[in-house]
Amino acid sequence: MNQDFHIYFSILPAFSCKKTMKKNIILIISLFVICQSSFGRQKPEDSLLNSFSNIMVKKKVAGKVCDTCKIDFAVSAEPDFSYIMTGSGHTPHRFYPLINPIKTAYRDTHHSSIQLVSNQLIGITFLPNFIIRNGKRIQLYRSFGGEDYSKLEFSAQQNSRTIISWTPLQQLGEDKNYAILGSKTHSNETVAKPWIRTFYAGTFKLDINDTLNITVRNILTKSIVKTITVIRPEDKANDFIFYQLPPGGEQLSTNLEDILNFRSGIPKIFDGRTSNLFEKDYGTICILRFDHLGDEVLQYSFEKNPDQWKSIKPLNPENAAHIVLDNNMPEGKDEDLYLRYSSQPGTIHKIKIRVKQRPFQIPWVKVAGISMLSLAFAAIGFYLWNRKNKRKLTVLKRKSEDIESQLLLLSGQLNPHFLFNSLSAIQGAFNKNNPDQANAYIGSVAAFMRDVMDNGRKEFISLQEELKIEADYLKLEQERMYFSYSIDIERETASSMIDFPPLLLQPVLENSIRHAFSPNLNAPMITIRIFSNENTLHIEIADNGCTSWDSAATPEGHGLSLVRKRIAIYNKKLESMSIGMQINYAKGIGTITKFTFQNWLS
Repeated sequence: MNQDFHIYFSILPAFSCKKTMKKNIILIISLFVICQSSFGRQKPEDSLLNSFSNIMVKKKVAGKVCDTCKIDFAVSAEPDFSYIMTGSGHTPHRFYPLINPIKTAYRDTHHSSIQLVSNQLIGITFLPNFIIRNGKRIQLYRSFGGEDYSKLEFSAQQNSRTIISWTPLQQLGEDKNYAILGSKTHSNETVAKPWIRTFYAGTFKLDINDTLNITVRNILTKSIVKTITVIRPEDKANDFIFYQLPPGGEQLSTNLEDILNFRSGIPKIFDGRTSNLFEKDYGTICILRFDHLGDEVLQYSFEKNPDQWKSIKPLNPENAAHIVLDNNMPEGKDEDLYLRYSSQPGTIHKIKIRVKQRPFQIPWVKVAGISMLSLAFAAIGFYLWNRKNKRKLTVLKRKSEDIESQLLLLSGQLNPHFLFNSLSAIQGAFNKNNPDQANAYIGSVAAFMRDVMDNGRKEFISLQEELKIEADYLKLEQERMYFSYSIDIERETASSMIDFPPLLLQPVLENSIRHAFSPNLNAPMITIRIFSNENTLHIEIADNGCTSWDSAATPEGHGLSLVRKRIAIYNKKLESMSIGMQINYAKGIGTITKFTFQNWLS
């Protein structure tokens, strides 16, 4: 304004007579209007540089915008009218054969927009290209125009029945479940801001084959501005190609490469839209290829009344998804395959896979003759093998009796339960006519007993020797029942240089195996951990059993009682050194036995 008045007063003194006064006044007014127009164009809110160039839709969670939530939406931005559809993207490629006849039926409708969707819940939000605020036009999206949305009204019909009567757009609020943003790039930086004003028409529930018609018109002139038609057709998962491949060879690699590559030149076998029955040769591999899925999830099942479906999805919307059928399907039989899209779980498409008979027929007469002859030879061989095994078993029984006598001599050092279990395992091998297993087990027991006899008479052995004896014992017990074990020694602990009472740990290991591990326990495990803290040596033995073996319900055995007595004797003999033992059980974890050897490393 200051610039306009400056021009006015600088020109005014130039008028000298009344004749030219009228012309000069007209000239001054013209200059004033030009300057005012130039000044107005410099205001940033009227410049198209401030309008958005892109539209984004994001989901709201607890009232906040979620940047990572994936949603389906479609933006219809046109120079005269724009809107957003949530709950579905634009018409899927598989609906293209249906949309052309529908467009033909609506060819006389002005300003029509047609969307075919698969999802049930569809939201519609009207998106103004500009708004009028305080008498000024604020451009929102590019240079698009159209009518002022505050002067429009809409109505909605579902299956030709009015569900929303004519309602001014100005009365509509915004969708609280979605945030509509506009973005623009300025100085190589993209900035996103909320749309100043949107008009949420509502979310509509469409059943299969429902049609939603939304009409927008001018309130005063009643002229139609936009018609939006949303149709939810039956969405069968039949848009696929059925391929058949040989089970191996170079041809398989070539054909498989062609199938996996988009728009390959391999000849198709069947089109899923033209047939529900697909035949395959026995032993071949079949592939169902689904193109143009976009963000849709394909589900399939081989059960007649499937409760659980397997889901597949392409890596990205441009890739295809594949279902591979096994080459071991039985010949001469039909197998049903059920298909559906996750957006329409109630629309199930059933196809039938028929496996052809193999051309070659097996000569059953020859097979029967060969089988009978093989059985005769097998019977003779078994008779000779059995006679030989009986002689071996007689020798092994004598050897077992000698081993049993030697084992009984060690009852003061080793828990009698181990001797009994070992003999039971040997006897079981005899009963199974498995002399090799019995012979191997007897040899292992004999070697273990030899180590026990050699070291059991000593007052101390090295910790390394003790751990070797206990490892041998655990391996023997693994022959009798299933479990696993581990021995973890701290790197700083020199086990070969540490004195240790022989066979002190064996009764604890036996109690874990005998009482903690029930037949129903999954993956029974024993862990032996050795570590030191200054001058103290720590040994922890843990099992994951579901039963406590150190409780009133489980009487203490001879072996564990012997351990306590030996610890008491060692503690009396060693004045500056002591041994402690603590047994704890935790439900869901198991039993942990902790040995503490105070001043054992000084």
